[in-house]
Amino acid sequence: MSQEPQKNGDVVRRHAFHYRYDTAVEMQLLNELYALVRVRLNLFIATTKAIGWRSNKHGKNTRLYDKPRTPYQRVLDSGILSDVKTAELAGLFATTTPADLTRKITTIQTRLIALARDKTNAVTANISRAKPAEARDQLSRAS
Repeated sequence: MSQEPQKNGDVVRRHAFHYRYDTAVEMQLLNELYALVRVRLNLFIATTKAIGWRSNKHGKNTRLYDKPRTPYQRVLDSGILSDVKTAELAGLFATTTPADLTRKITTIQTRLIALARDKTNAVTANISRAKPAEARDQLSRAS
C-alpha cells in the first residue's frame, strides 16, 4: 500500500529546495517566494480530485478523478465567494501573467541558493578532507 505524498512538503522542497535558511533576509525572501508560489499554484496549476472508485474487469479497484481544474476555477464554481471577493480574484487573475510569476520566483530562488551556498562553503571549508592525491596513493583491497 503506497502512502499519499505530502503535498505542502513537496511544494516547499520543490521551490525552496533542501537548504537550511536561518537569517532574517532568507526569511523575508522565503515569505516573498511563498506568496508568489501560492498565486501560481492557485490561479494557474490545474489539479485533479479523486471522486470515487471503479473496478476493472479483473476486480482491481482504481481511483476515478474529475477533469483537471485550477483551485481558482473550483472556488468560482462552488459559488461560496462574495461578489467583492470574486471581483478581487478576477482582477488578480487578469493582471497576473504566469511567465512573470515564474521569472520572479526564479530570481528569488537564485538569491536563496547564493545565500545558502556561501554558508555551506564557509562551513565545509573548515572540515579537513583528504586531498585527491592522498586518496590515490593508498592501495585498497580492490587494487
